[in-house]
Amino acid sequence: MNLALAAFLGLSVSLLVYALRRHILAKYRSDVLWLQHTMWLFKPDVKSKARTVGLYYLGVVVVSIVLWLVFLSPIFVALWIVLTQIAPKMIAKIAWNKRRDTINEQLPAAVRQLGSSVGSGMSIAQAVDRLATRAQFPVRMEFYVISNYWKLGADFSTSIRDAKRRLDLPSFNLFASALLVNQSMGGNLTGTLNRLAHSLEEIDRMQREVRAATAEGRTNIKVLAVAPAIILGIVAFMDAQAVGMLFTKPIGQAILALCVALTIAGTWWAWQIVESDV
Repeated sequence: MNLALAAFLGLSVSLLVYALRRHILAKYRSDVLWLQHTMWLFKPDVKSKARTVGLYYLGVVVVSIVLWLVFLSPIFVALWIVLTQIAPKMIAKIAWNKRRDTINEQLPAAVRQLGSSVGSGMSIAQAVDRLATRAQFPVRMEFYVISNYWKLGADFSTSIRDAKRRLDLPSFNLFASALLVNQSMGGNLTGTLNRLAHSLEEIDRMQREVRAATAEGRTNIKVLAVAPAIILGIVAFMDAQAVGMLFTKPIGQAILALCVALTIAGTWWAWQIVESDV
């Protein structure tokens, strides 16, 4: 009987996949483009990510089968599939925002160093090439990309515009605009860079004050995010049978899935409020 049920489910899933093959293929191509764009943000290249996405899909299917065999619950499988669609984009966004924040903190010192190099007699392209090896990571990588594009034959202004579009960071936009204006109209670049470095330092100081003022709110959000799991563990220690019903009974699985979804939504909403631009 179990073998017949497994065969029936396997045939049903195969027919469903065949019926939705066009939608699945379109989703696959969309995910490949998204991954390539995301990787381009961190380290610009043109390598295809089709194989990586294919392996990810395979992993999702394998884990879904394991969850079904262990819990025999479509709710857990559905929750897992939804999580696999949301989590990568959330993780990538968090990692990218963290990298941008680090670049924002390092940029004033890099601009001041760039001004010193230009003041010593270097051209702007030579000064950028020097920063590509001496600045801190990850801002060093951004200047490396600009310098590398220039060495490969791209126009220096085009390289700056490409970095500006990719980072989409207000402080870097200000820096890039100053360079582009100087490239087209000329002027005292050393003085411009020094004044810009001072302005960026003041902006960074104010942003640090804002982050310090909202530090307590971010800590509270982290505590509230993990509190349900801690409370569930404490209750399981006191009454394991009652907690086990959340995983074995359909109504318990539905309640558990709803709690997870509400916790994720509440945490995301609260984090958006705390991290709002000021």
